[in-house]
Amino acid sequence: MLKDLISKFGKEKINTLTKYPSILTLHQLGEKGRLKNELTTPIQGEKMYATEKIDGTNARIICYGSEYLIGAREFILHHSHDLYFDNAQGIVDGLKELNVKIPQTDLFTVIYGEFYGGKTSANSKWYGQDRNGFRVFDIAVYNDLSMLEMSQNEISKWRERESEIGIIYGQNFLSRSEMQTQFSDFELVPLVEFELGDMSHKVVLDNLKKFIPTTNVALSENALKKSEGVVLRNESRSKIVKVRFEDYERTLR
Repeated sequence: MLKDLISKFGKEKINTLTKYPSILTLHQLGEKGRLKNELTTPIQGEKMYATEKIDGTNARIICYGSEYLIGAREFILHHSHDLYFDNAQGIVDGLKELNVKIPQTDLFTVIYGEFYGGKTSANSKWYGQDRNGFRVFDIAVYNDLSMLEMSQNEISKWRERESEIGIIYGQNFLSRSEMQTQFSDFELVPLVEFELGDMSHKVVLDNLKKFIPTTNVALSENALKKSEGVVLRNESRSKIVKVRFEDYERTLR
């Protein structure tokens, strides 16, 4: 099924269709990476939930029928039947070593996760450098693949486009409960009890220190256990923003 789609539309269109969209910071970025007071996305009064933002590398598993593709954030790396193989950032071999169970799906499905620890990134020491982990943060299901008839640029605009009220997303994401129920073999990124308060820079930073002072996903006793921050999402994923220690620390320095 996947091989047929690749033959018909090309790998690059599949890649563009299945990339995880960009996530804006909660507050707008200004000069020298300092945050402004204005929000990128109006979330006041919106019911949002927070999950830990893990500092690793974005990995995706594209499932359709009995076939699958594994990709990094920007590129597709591997096809289940060895149509191609690229072990960039150790993702493909790493997922196999972790015995990640890849499901067979009737609908075209993309599982998005963070591959972290080990030698993945400069900040792997936060989690432990003697092994890797993989935590799923979102899953998208495509009921309609007619977008592949569009040009690659049109597909990219369908997937995400910036507006005055943040990014407009095209992909159909499962709710947190649907992910837990339908894909129970995967460990999800942990939920974080988090409050934004009055959304001033100082209060947001104080609440990061209060609610997620250390990571919840350390892989070894030697881990530094530093936390990157949280990602806030509503259930429909029409609104997604990230809240990172480094942005607020830089702004308030």
